[in-house]
Amino acid sequence: MFNGLRRLNGRWVGAVLVTFVLLAPLVINDYHQSFLLQVFMVIALAQAWNLISGMTGYVSFGHAAFFGVGAYAGALFLTWGFPWWLAVIKGAGIAALLAVPLGFLTLRLRGPYFAIAMLGLNEVGRIVATLWVNVTHGGSGLTLSPELLPSLDVKYFTMFGLALAATLLVAWVHRSRFGLELRAIREDEEAAEMVGVNTTRDKVIAFVLSAVIPGAVGAVYVMYTSYLNPASAFDNARNIEMIVVVLFGGSGTVWGPILGAGTVMILRELLWAQFPSAHLAALGVLLLVVVLYLPGGLISILRVRQQKRPDARPGESP
Repeated sequence: MFNGLRRLNGRWVGAVLVTFVLLAPLVINDYHQSFLLQVFMVIALAQAWNLISGMTGYVSFGHAAFFGVGAYAGALFLTWGFPWWLAVIKGAGIAALLAVPLGFLTLRLRGPYFAIAMLGLNEVGRIVATLWVNVTHGGSGLTLSPELLPSLDVKYFTMFGLALAATLLVAWVHRSRFGLELRAIREDEEAAEMVGVNTTRDKVIAFVLSAVIPGAVGAVYVMYTSYLNPASAFDNARNIEMIVVVLFGGSGTVWGPILGAGTVMILRELLWAQFPSAHLAALGVLLLVVVLYLPGGLISILRVRQQKRPDARPGESP
């Protein structure tokens, strides 16, 4: 009974959030709509990182590389006359095609070696974008003409759709046999292999799925900013942002990245308004405190409260 009520409450919360997002453009101004668009972007990126690192345990410091590839692909296809929606699809597809061979190569590594390899991938992407002047325009960057870009409402709902799709994908994986196998790999990869789990296949699939989302997000983001250069496309700060948001909310969970993204973005906005010269340091200290004293993330607080409910059965978790 408790599990049924919990699922029902989760569905009500999700329905309320979706309704709010759909109606928000009717009552908010462009500034707040742009802020929500950025929140959706962070949610989608955090869910992508959560899929490979939170569930499988392979910590990636280079998923911004797929974001950059998708951003450049989207920008280039727009300038070549393709419609915006096809540019988004192609950005996601190219990121997925790149992730297949990279997954087979890098996922042979474990622990810090995989993390360093992914960090190097991001740097390789930045260098290639800087040197491939004939296509990317190098350090001068690409500027998109306004007539090529969709409206703010279109970009808003597209980014929301990506965040929703990423969350539903993580929710499906979390409840499926595939997700169980990924968590088995995270806990003990050798033991998972011994009981028949095809660890190579599962890791590569998770890696490719986690690359598709940043590729599509990058394509939409460049339409939002209308400008792209190697530094903004392959920004290491974006890698750190994905990690911090997931750890802040709760790694390996469905709602953790959503809670983490919303909280971090709101705090960052408030701290920036109050402490424009020190907001990053203040936010960093706050995040450090949460990580040290709440290793399970903010979602762990909700879990503890639900487990203390009188109708909760021993051993049940939300």
